Amino acid sequence: MPEGPEVECTRLSLKKFESMKVSKLELTQLSQKYNKYKGKQGFFEEFNGKILTEIERRGKFLIWHFNFPKVILNHLGMSGHWINLKSKKIPSNITHPKIIISFEDEEETTIFEDIRNFGQFRIYGKYQEVLDYMPIRKLGPDGLKIPFPKNEFYKNLKQNRYENKEIGRVLLDQSLIAGVGNIYKSESLALAKIDPKRLVKKLNDNEIERLGKSISFTLQKAVKSMGSTIQTYKTSLGEEASGQSWHKVYAKAGMKCDTCGSEILRIVQDKRSTFYCENCQK
Repeated sequence: MPEGPEVECTRLSLKKFESMKVSKLELTQLSQKYNKYKGKQGFFEEFNGKILTEIERRGKFLIWHFNFPKVILNHLGMSGHWINLKSKKIPSNITHPKIIISFEDEEETTIFEDIRNFGQFRIYGKYQEVLDYMPIRKLGPDGLKIPFPKNEFYKNLKQNRYENKEIGRVLLDQSLIAGVGNIYKSESLALAKIDPKRLVKKLNDNEIERLGKSISFTLQKAVKSMGSTIQTYKTSLGEEASGQSWHKVYAKAGMKCDTCGSEILRIVQDKRSTFYCENCQK
């Protein structure tokens, strides 16, 4: 968390700053407690006066482009989110600000708040260096793409390395399909009526097609809901998202399935919680 839909919602909320000139890119005093930011204000000052030309999303990463070769790679980590304000003053409810960006000719600021400090905001000398960064280079087709890349998804899932693995584990592999995390894995499998413990080699072509459609539907629905707030994720207005209101199984262990009334179960796969209905998902 955040997953592909939350990152896409973040990109869309920051899109209004494209074509604007950066007035000041500032690392906060709090950020200087952490080695990844400590003493690096001078490097980021190079972006002052530059125009933000585009914010691109690749999987769960954001790539900030400017009107000179250097780019910034941004990952929201476990708790990071950007909050857009009509003021340069940080309100008291933003408790862990790490980065503040203000823009010329606009009374607007965007602040990167990252409570657990797993986020990234790293400078690269040129775009190709980002593309060569291993987590970017290994990304599979984008699960949020319209139409959904079903042929690539099918081909990737049929690789020998997946055949003896449980589908609930495999779906978190970003080289299979990018943008699916733990929440939407559970929700997609629930919608597709597939047991997360099923081995990939046991899935027939119809089930794989159904799963692909379920992933696409779930991710698109999450974007329309501005993402899901389970713990710390917030929208660009600093508010909770609404995706959690329609979740069928995620974080509902012990509750009744809306479809059949059976108890929703929780299992652990690769140290991550998976939620499902044993009766509906077979």
